[in-house]
Amino acid sequence: MEFLKDAFSVCILFALVGGLAGSLLVTDYKRYGWFMTILFVLLGMIFAAAITDYFFPQNHPWLFAGVGVFAGMSTTSFLDAFKAAAPKLAQRIMNIVSKKAEEFIGNDKSTKE
Repeated sequence: MEFLKDAFSVCILFALVGGLAGSLLVTDYKRYGWFMTILFVLLGMIFAAAITDYFFPQNHPWLFAGVGVFAGMSTTSFLDAFKAAAPKLAQRIMNIVSKKAEEFIGNDKSTKE
């Protein structure tokens, strides 16, 4: 129980909420679809918690929330910039992830028909 108490302190929870708000502000579900929107929101929350926990002392929860909003807003931009800068690498990564997901779910010909 101590691990959860340390991992999810008040400051980290504020950063997660800030990352959620920032990600929801900039993610366009019409452009990316619902699955990618949920993925961007989760990545924004994780990125916000990681950035704030690494760079700031845990005595200002409102600072964590504010920085979390901007960190959450930046995740979509980072992923778009990565795709624009290295389209072949991004495509290879997406193919690998898709292949692993199909193996995990179970891809058999009866489900396609």
